[in-house]
Amino acid sequence: MSLKIRNITVLVIVFSIILTPLMPFYQLQAAGIIPLDGLAEAEKLLYGSVSNEPILDRVAAVEQSLYQAKQSGSIVQRTEKIIADLFETTEKSPSLVFLFNTVEWAVSGEIGSSNLLQRISNLEKMVSGEVNKGPLKERIKKIHQLTISGKEMPVKLVESRTDQLIRIELQQEINSDTASRGEKISYQVVQDVKIDNVLIIPAGTTGELEVTEIKEAGKMGQDGDIKIGFPELTTIDGTSLGVAIEQEAQEENESQKLAIGASVLGTALLGLPGVVVGYFVEGEEETIPAGSELYIQVTERKKVRGLVLE
Repeated sequence: MSLKIRNITVLVIVFSIILTPLMPFYQLQAAGIIPLDGLAEAEKLLYGSVSNEPILDRVAAVEQSLYQAKQSGSIVQRTEKIIADLFETTEKSPSLVFLFNTVEWAVSGEIGSSNLLQRISNLEKMVSGEVNKGPLKERIKKIHQLTISGKEMPVKLVESRTDQLIRIELQQEINSDTASRGEKISYQVVQDVKIDNVLIIPAGTTGELEVTEIKEAGKMGQDGDIKIGFPELTTIDGTSLGVAIEQEAQEENESQKLAIGASVLGTALLGLPGVVVGYFVEGEEETIPAGSELYIQVTERKKVRGLVLE
C-alpha cells in the first residue's frame, strides 16, 4: 500500500470514529423527528395560519398561548406535549380541542369558524360578558366548569363510514380567471354529521379545499376549467378524516342540483382521489359563488370519538 493511500485510509478511520457518536443525531434529523406537521396544525387551530418563524420561536409562541410558560424538555418533547394536549383524546382525558368543541356546541349549537383564540373569547363573552385572562388551557377548563361541568356528556368510540355524506357551504368565491394554483378556499359544514346517534362533526366545523389546477377561459373558445382537491376535515375530537367528492356525494349533488353538482365529474369516475374537475361554458370563465352548497363524503374508515346524543 502506498503512503498516499495509507494516509487517506487513516483519515477515513479517524473521521468515522469522530462522527459515529453523532450519527444518531444526523439520522434523527434526516428522519424528521420534530413533528412539524402537528406544530403547523396547532398554529392553524390557534391563530388561523402557520408561522414562518424559526421552529424554536414557533414552539415558544404556542407554549405562551397554551400555558403562558416555557415547558421542560427538548424541542421534540415540547412539541409533542403541545400536540398531545390539543389533539389526543384518551378514555380518561379529553383533548383540549374535544373539550372546547363540546362546550361550544352545547352552548351555541355549532362550532365557530374563526381560530380557537377568537372562538374562546367569543364564548366567554357570551357566557359571562367578559374575556378571561390566563393560559388557554386553563380558560378552556374554566369555561367547561361554568357551563356543562356536572352534566353527563357521554362519549363513544365509533368508526367512520366511507359513504358518510357531509353538506358544506363555500365561504369564498372560486373564479377560473382569478384563482391560483395552491389557493385555499374555506368551507363550513352546515349540518351535524352523525354515526347513528353519535355526533362526530358538528355544524360550523370548517375545512379547506385547494385549487390544484387552473385553466382560464381562452379567446379562441377555450373553456375555463378548475380542478379542486379536499384536504382532511377535523372531527369533534380532533381526528383528521379524509374527504372528497366520490360517487355517493356526486349523485347527491346532481339530484339536488347543488353548487357545482351537474358541472363536475366525481372522483369515483376519474380515479383521482380528492379531486373533481369542472366542465364549464365554452370560452367563458367559471365562477362558483360564496355561499354555494355541495356534498362531499368521508373516504376512510377510522376510529373517532363523538358525543352520544339522546
